[in-house]
Amino acid sequence: MKKYTYKKYIQTMMLAVAVIPFFSSCDYLDKEPDDMLTIDAVFDNADYTKQWLAGVYNLVPDPLWEYMNFAGYGYYMMSDETQMASSLGQFGWGNLMNVQQGSWTPTQIIPGKNLWKETYQKVRSGLIFLERVKEIPDQRQTVELVERYKNEVRFLIAYYYSRMLEVYGPFPLITSLMDVNDSGEVLKKERTPYDEIVNYLDNEFMELSKILPSSYDNVNIGRPTSGACLALRARMLMFAASPLFNGNEDFKDVVNKDGTPLFSQSKDNKKWEKAAVAAKLVIDLPEYDLYKEYLEDGSIDALMSCTNLYLTTTEQNPEIIMAFPGKTSSLYEYHLMPRKSGFAGCISATQNIVDAFFMKNGLSIDELGSGYVEEGFSTEDTYYPTKYTYGSADKKEGLVTPKGTYNMYVNREPRFYANIRFHGKYCSFDDDKRQHNFLNGGQDGKPSHDSPIAGYQINKAIHPATRSGSYPYKPGIIVRLGEMYLNYAEALNEYNPGHTDITKYVNLIRERAGLPALKSGLSQSEMREAIHHERRVEFAFEGGMRYMDIRRWKEAEKVFETPISGMNTDAKTNNDFLSSTYKCNFLGADNKQ
Repeated sequence: MKKYTYKKYIQTMMLAVAVIPFFSSCDYLDKEPDDMLTIDAVFDNADYTKQWLAGVYNLVPDPLWEYMNFAGYGYYMMSDETQMASSLGQFGWGNLMNVQQGSWTPTQIIPGKNLWKETYQKVRSGLIFLERVKEIPDQRQTVELVERYKNEVRFLIAYYYSRMLEVYGPFPLITSLMDVNDSGEVLKKERTPYDEIVNYLDNEFMELSKILPSSYDNVNIGRPTSGACLALRARMLMFAASPLFNGNEDFKDVVNKDGTPLFSQSKDNKKWEKAAVAAKLVIDLPEYDLYKEYLEDGSIDALMSCTNLYLTTTEQNPEIIMAFPGKTSSLYEYHLMPRKSGFAGCISATQNIVDAFFMKNGLSIDELGSGYVEEGFSTEDTYYPTKYTYGSADKKEGLVTPKGTYNMYVNREPRFYANIRFHGKYCSFDDDKRQHNFLNGGQDGKPSHDSPIAGYQINKAIHPATRSGSYPYKPGIIVRLGEMYLNYAEALNEYNPGHTDITKYVNLIRERAGLPALKSGLSQSEMREAIHHERRVEFAFEGGMRYMDIRRWKEAEKVFETPISGMNTDAKTNNDFLSSTYKCNFLGADNKQ
């Protein structure tokens, strides 16, 4: 066996904070490691071995805050869903601000975390673990436990590499330990072709899906399951089938030094078929189902279903396939909730995403017959069949928008009310039963930078019991069954348009959202557009899905031809709030009223 020098690395690993519940209750995490600890000593001790494993786990991202903030990956901020005030640049958000204003250049530092560097660090840590972990009978580290640990680490390595594949495309695929004492030329590895990485991870996820359990008891929730393997595989194969990586001529000159092409130039429609089969394999697993809440008459309570999907713990939520195994950061709520309630409230949803939500009759706001009204205020209360009680100060059940609400927010689909907080909406989490006030001079508005610049705040995954300093637990969902439904429909539409399962699975998502079925007889291109729209709404503010989708579809340039817009947050009256809009052009700084 090769010898390695790891003293400093070991000390860092031993201090790693455990991120899965199994580790968080163990006393050994409170102990300082011996300064002279060797790698042999680590793997001769069951507690230290667990700590090392915990360190391999800690690149699993918090899909809420870590995918949003400047110190994380910032994927939320790189699409047309969110916007922040330019004054946040002084608090470290400068690089993401440059991205949003179209002034980010290749010479600037990557916003937030360095996924490339972190991935290789964790992969190396995992490979060391796989080589060193062993049975320790007198410390209850059995052969069976060692095998479980190894399979978990194999899963984590595959998961981390799959994230690299989404963000970077081809990269050097390292599957065995390299000796750090080797020469620089030996350590320099050329990138592995894209399809070769996909095939490797495909095989790894499939093999692990046959080994890992389908579920765990409550103590071990957060560990990888067979379903998580299959879902991550399905997501990866969707990327591989999509225009960005499937025969993309833009990459024809991307080759290694020896001339090896890194991307196939042949568009292969069978990749869509493989992606569809992979998604259906997950759909057919008995462990998962769409999360739904019901009314007394047996009908779906769409608004409460779409709200509590993101607040219900993993063990009680059949839709969750993989979730962040620790407690998600309270900084998520802090930056999204209004200033008057004790938060910062400085990240805004955009008019672009607000306008994407359907009307309750299932039509887009710009479709003939939708009933959408842009001007004026409602003259009567609007009730929905729901147990929702956050639409008024006196918490009337079913009251969604009281009279006096801006007409543009009336008669919208349930997901709109579950995800968006708009000017005049009642605060579900505020004890003084007040309405949001985003006017200039209002309790939640300008001139403070702790206000939503586009006039909207995000409500997804915000618990109504949240108070300043008190943050109820919520799962940070990484993969859920709803994604598999729309993945399956999208892939099926690309290789077998007209198949009845396409509308079936899109309509199941719409049914849960309280919307009627899609109209029949859509062409392949019309269905493609419908699926893209459904994904935009269903996965709004969710793990950077919008950012990843517009990349893999090669639609980013088209999307950002439309300026980012919002309400007139300089206005001091309700009427003026509607009269002009905030605008920012992603493809070149252009902020104006």
